[in-house]
Amino acid sequence: MFVQVSFPLPLQQTFFYCCPQPIYEKIQPGQRVLVPFQNRRLTAFVTKSLPKLPQDFPANVALREVLDLIDEASLISSELFKLSEWISQYYFASLGEVLKACLPPKINIQSKKRITITCAGLDAAEHSELQRLSPKEKQILEILAKRQNLGIGQLAKILGSRVTEGELRKLASRQYIQIEQVLDTKVMTPRLQLFVSSNPNTIEKLPSLKITSLQRKVLEHLSSVQQPFLAQKLLAQLGISHSALKSLEKKGLIELSWGRLDRDPMKGLEGISSSPQHVHTEEQRRVLQELYQFQQSNTFVPVLLHGVTGSGKTEVYLSLIERTLDQKRSCMVLMPEIGLTPRVAQEFRNRLGRGIAILHSGLADGERYDEWWRIKRGEARVVIGTRSAVFAPLLDIGLIVVDEEHDPSYKQQESPRYHARDTALVRGKMGNALVVLGSATPAIETFYNAQTGKYKYLCLASRVLSRPLPEVKLIDMRDDFKASQKRSVFSTTLAAEIKERLERKEQILILLNRRGYSASLLCRSCGQNLQCKNCSITLTYHKAKDRLLCHYCSYEQKIPKSCPRCSSEYLYFLGEGTEKIETLLEKTFPPARISRLDRDTAQKKNAHAKILRQFQQGETDILAGTQMISKGHDFHKVTLVGILMADQTLSFPDFRCAERTFHLLSQMSGRAGRGDLPGKVFIQTFHPDHYCLKFVMQHDYIGFYEKEIRFRRFMHYPPFTSMACILVRDKSLDIAAKLIQSFAKLLAQFADSQMRVLGPTLSPLAKLKNEHRFQLIVKSKSRLKLKDVLRKCLEQGMTEGLDLRKVHIDVDPVNIM
Repeated sequence: MFVQVSFPLPLQQTFFYCCPQPIYEKIQPGQRVLVPFQNRRLTAFVTKSLPKLPQDFPANVALREVLDLIDEASLISSELFKLSEWISQYYFASLGEVLKACLPPKINIQSKKRITITCAGLDAAEHSELQRLSPKEKQILEILAKRQNLGIGQLAKILGSRVTEGELRKLASRQYIQIEQVLDTKVMTPRLQLFVSSNPNTIEKLPSLKITSLQRKVLEHLSSVQQPFLAQKLLAQLGISHSALKSLEKKGLIELSWGRLDRDPMKGLEGISSSPQHVHTEEQRRVLQELYQFQQSNTFVPVLLHGVTGSGKTEVYLSLIERTLDQKRSCMVLMPEIGLTPRVAQEFRNRLGRGIAILHSGLADGERYDEWWRIKRGEARVVIGTRSAVFAPLLDIGLIVVDEEHDPSYKQQESPRYHARDTALVRGKMGNALVVLGSATPAIETFYNAQTGKYKYLCLASRVLSRPLPEVKLIDMRDDFKASQKRSVFSTTLAAEIKERLERKEQILILLNRRGYSASLLCRSCGQNLQCKNCSITLTYHKAKDRLLCHYCSYEQKIPKSCPRCSSEYLYFLGEGTEKIETLLEKTFPPARISRLDRDTAQKKNAHAKILRQFQQGETDILAGTQMISKGHDFHKVTLVGILMADQTLSFPDFRCAERTFHLLSQMSGRAGRGDLPGKVFIQTFHPDHYCLKFVMQHDYIGFYEKEIRFRRFMHYPPFTSMACILVRDKSLDIAAKLIQSFAKLLAQFADSQMRVLGPTLSPLAKLKNEHRFQLIVKSKSRLKLKDVLRKCLEQGMTEGLDLRKVHIDVDPVNIM
């Protein structure tokens, strides 16, 4: 008997293994097995079980045997397995990588290399001067002499530098060390806690029992709480030791038992208030009535809910979820940002109870593990999360909501490069679910699909309680400079408006979509910007760390005293980030209480929720931040929004730059005037005549869409063509260049006249994380033809021996940087 497996690695091909009869009888698609691979033992996912090998399988290849079953039954449902196959085929991803994304973290078993020192190695360490060891080899042997047995990662950490395979093989060839594969079975498991409960007749006998006052206190407390009660909590509340419980257990008065205690991701998020349920507006009632009719059909219906900011889309979602739960079906709500999840989850929990699960990368591994199993067991029928939540193990999904569907963070930038919005649509189609795509500024492709009838279209054109949309004004920073004769971060107009709002005890949001203190460090003598040694990107100065940081690879360095290029001492910090904006606000408006929300301040767990809670409760007057503050937040006291450097994204080499700018500025503008007081938005720009800014000022999405769709049609961009980006990465510039040229030749061989190939060329980010990057852009009028050509290129490339591990195909890219 045989099985075909796929590994959770970036390998397109699958592999065959012999399978013992007892294991073969239990095999299901998606089930995890332990198999030998090269000189390791790895977790693999079964894709097929076969009574015999395919006819084209080489007869001279000896197959290895499956070592063990990891799961008694597949953890992946047939629906999720089918969805994973679609993702694998559509996005050219390894099926094993996709199936891994369907499971909780850190549960796969694999072998790891362990290094031990030999007797010869001990002797060499003592007499290193005789053995001609390099300083690093000597250090490695000295560390191993003390620790005996280490993994490569542990050795590198103690050594303080990277340890290469070549260095270890050299020591092993001289028989100074041994390298062996050891199975690492340390995986994520449920958290078990000790629970205590009193025996049924203990409470009745309590008055007559001859026990100590402390033991009586324990039993009285147990009689007043719901049992079984967490022992750790009981000990803390009563200030007693564990021996007191053991004594009561010996007397038969209580029972101690171990049980599962799920880690609650909502812990620490108390105090985040939610909007109370309100009477539906006429528009909401109309929209809900149509959505209820779509739901009754029990068929797949994709709907674009186009609602202006503050129109009450969340209330529509909640009402839909309540109806879906009444029909005994499950619900999924996808959000673009981790920062949105706590507030929404709290609001949903207040309304729907505790049958809510949260899934996103900001949770601890244990919390994600427990939430996944709560969903799997059916204890949570509503899942809220970011893009990875699209793989939640829900059964019988009746409703999928993709909020802020236009957001680019729904697209995964590493393999598997799926788009959560499009994946949600496919999952909804497989499960006959209603899929609602909600946005105030829909993606151009989504609105086009609604206009052409592919999606149903519903609109919420007015804010709740007929609140007006904020007044938006453009501030030409060129005129501001001419008037003041000095460069200022805050224009005269914006500074005056901030001061006025502070005097009226109103709240203010300031957006600058760039973190750090200064954007770059410039040499005034030679004009050199200090760049990251691993990436073709300028280093950003972070004042809190007093370091120059790379926002892509996390490389950091001290501020040099002189220019590395010309040795000049005339170094100058250029540009601003949110860290500097916070400092300038504190200096300019000293009475104001100011906080900042960006990736730096939100690193600690629940830090972003704390900052948002303080602002919502009025403990902060001004909140400055990156795009994290731009969407989904409902602050009723915000009457002023200031947007700095609004046009910085308009010069990006990407056909979506105007659309991204429009989305960001429109969403940010929508944070103002959501309460009883009207709002104002001031957009600072050096390009006030750009059409994107004009449409933002007028709250005119339709006008922007019509202009943008004409440009897309003329330039043959999506939605009028299908597109893919082929990226080649390698640490060697020559290897990367040769490989992209080889792939370009394959495209020329298989592409037809209906396809257009742009490149090959260096990527806009030509070097990233110490890898050189080249790319090809392929456009085709036929999506099927595009996929067919790419598949033929991969097959031919494999035949020709190209290293396809370095070729990354991004279908429907949202970022071509």
